[in-house]
Amino acid sequence: MAYKIGIDVGGTFTDFLLMADDGSFEVYKASSTPQDPSIAVLNGLTQMADGKGIPLSEFLPQVSLIAHGTTITTNAVLTGNVAKTGLVTTEGHRDWLQTRRGLKPSCYDAKEAPPEPIVQRKLRRPVKERVAFDGKELLPLSIDDVLDAARVFRKDGVQAVAVCFLNSFASPDHEKKAKEILEQELPGVYISTSSDVLPQVRIYERGSTTVFNAAVGPILRSYINNLLGKLETSGFQGVLLIMQSNGGMMSPQVAMDFAVNTLLSGPAGGATSGVFFGDIHDCKNVITMDMGGTSFDVCLIREREPEISSELDVAMFRMAAPSIGIYTVGAGGGSIAHVDHDGMFRVGPKSAGAFPGPACYATGGTEPAVTDADLLLGYLDPDYFLGGTMKIDPELSREALKTHVTDKLNLSEEEAAWGVYKIVNSNMAQAVRVTSINKGYDPRSAFLVTAGGAGPVHACAIADDLEAPMILVPKISSVFCATGMLISDIKHDFVRVLHMILDPKNIDVPGFNARMEEMKEEALDVLKREGIAADRIQLNYWADIRYEGQFNEIATPVPMKNGSRFAFGMLTELNDAFNKRHDTLFGYSLPGFTQELMSLRLSAVGTVDKPDFRETGFVDEDVSRCIKGHRNIYWDGTWLDAAVYDGPQMGRGHKLVGPAIIEEPTTTIVVPPHWQLFCDRYSNYVLNHVGMSLEESFRLVRWDTCREEQAAKA
Repeated sequence: MAYKIGIDVGGTFTDFLLMADDGSFEVYKASSTPQDPSIAVLNGLTQMADGKGIPLSEFLPQVSLIAHGTTITTNAVLTGNVAKTGLVTTEGHRDWLQTRRGLKPSCYDAKEAPPEPIVQRKLRRPVKERVAFDGKELLPLSIDDVLDAARVFRKDGVQAVAVCFLNSFASPDHEKKAKEILEQELPGVYISTSSDVLPQVRIYERGSTTVFNAAVGPILRSYINNLLGKLETSGFQGVLLIMQSNGGMMSPQVAMDFAVNTLLSGPAGGATSGVFFGDIHDCKNVITMDMGGTSFDVCLIREREPEISSELDVAMFRMAAPSIGIYTVGAGGGSIAHVDHDGMFRVGPKSAGAFPGPACYATGGTEPAVTDADLLLGYLDPDYFLGGTMKIDPELSREALKTHVTDKLNLSEEEAAWGVYKIVNSNMAQAVRVTSINKGYDPRSAFLVTAGGAGPVHACAIADDLEAPMILVPKISSVFCATGMLISDIKHDFVRVLHMILDPKNIDVPGFNARMEEMKEEALDVLKREGIAADRIQLNYWADIRYEGQFNEIATPVPMKNGSRFAFGMLTELNDAFNKRHDTLFGYSLPGFTQELMSLRLSAVGTVDKPDFRETGFVDEDVSRCIKGHRNIYWDGTWLDAAVYDGPQMGRGHKLVGPAIIEEPTTTIVVPPHWQLFCDRYSNYVLNHVGMSLEESFRLVRWDTCREEQAAKA
């Protein structure tokens, strides 16, 4: 038997999905080990080997692929535990990293302090050089200044250096020469240039992304080398792929050079899973909600396409490499409930994490977390947490809640626990609104795909807050992102600056094609080195366009197929595509208004073999034989008797009406009194409101599709 494994290293748990060639799968979890994440990875792989009754050295040779997502780089940036980094930049432009865009995140907070730059000012070294906007050299690179910067870096023990000159996107020669000198003077130091990482306009966005790449590069390189060594020693002979924040995979070698592309890589796998599970029910518009131990991640998927953004902020600095637009808030099973100094009842964003964890874990945590509240409300079984492999103590939850909330607010135990539940649900519902309503999309028209170990406990309450009609809880909900990594293709993004007015008089078709051909050659070279055959390569071309006078541009698809060239006759089609995209995003367009091209992009995809998720056989509609007991649960001021169902025994065709609890080994689904559930053809759980047929509910979440079909008929 051959296997493929998806791995998602999270802040609290490391998730594993083991897929066999016959379509069967198994879910595993291991506590994350922040001091060395590879320990948790090997612990999970050892669990799999033990489950097969063989040593790890016999199990790993049967694994053909490991798809791996990680939060190592994200956590390094958020905690400040990055490599000591230096910056070489154009003289006279030393402080763009600190001044950023000159804006404060909270414009009405007069006392808000600016973030501490990743690179100290003494390590931001200016050098004499200047290139014009069109790439012409105005001032030669000062070799002495670069050597002087190297001496400063050597003296201060710098581990990484970012090189970002003012107009290097037009001509990278100065950056290449500086990198060559620095590599000679600073052997073993990680050197990153903006012309390699992100050759586009706007020095702050380009430079900040390059600084991120340098700051996390040594950390990721050390981790990957460490992991590769341990896997090889343990007998692994297959392919290791690393998840990117753009939703694609890359080889370890590429990941070590472009470490910034792994920022937010873990949650990116969830978007791929969201498209897959939406397709099962012909739903093109999906909102994924992934609630883990530390955070709650939301992604809006419209027309099967997750939003791609180049304007993400990490630790208050811009990360402009293309990334799936995922909105994250501090709301997870480990989010701590507390009464603040103003007497307000709050939950999160501080998390108990894996260690010390929620109070009920009995691992040193003394503050009440969301998991503690869920336990006291009856939603969790203290003897069946993680399928019974981990015992949790309700008395410790009770004591923590009493000390930190109940006594301070004069509430009963159930009132305090219900308050925690309601507050965290409200926080998560608001995160969904930010992702959908704030972008002009009604979440009531979306299929809510809920994931994470804690997500299904809270899914129906969030849907009630949003007035959403339907929820899908995948059978592999608790390893949702790990699943997405297994079904993701290899993907790389490239960009080239090209400025012109997009009208018949001004368009430079040869220049347009020259830039596209340059990116195409680079993309084919990278994918070839990663072992992707020519017939498995798909090239998607995009243009960053704006109306003349606007500041921000919109990525618009260019009507070019694999290997084709842009023709003058495609201009009208490109103009129309931009108008349509502008109308979709902002609710209006300006047909006939001058359009301005700022840059061209290429998304190169190398398709890989996917695991085979096979439909399950029909079991039964009567689910009563799956009841394993009853439990009192607290819901909206009342204790209710709820049947508890054995999730592993449930399958295609089963139906039930709440109140009910479904216990899977790695998650729990809470079905409130006004919700009903059925198992689809993959044995996933689909929930909708009592009194509404499935057909009616699906009609609501497929509304856009129905509208398109009606328009086509008309």
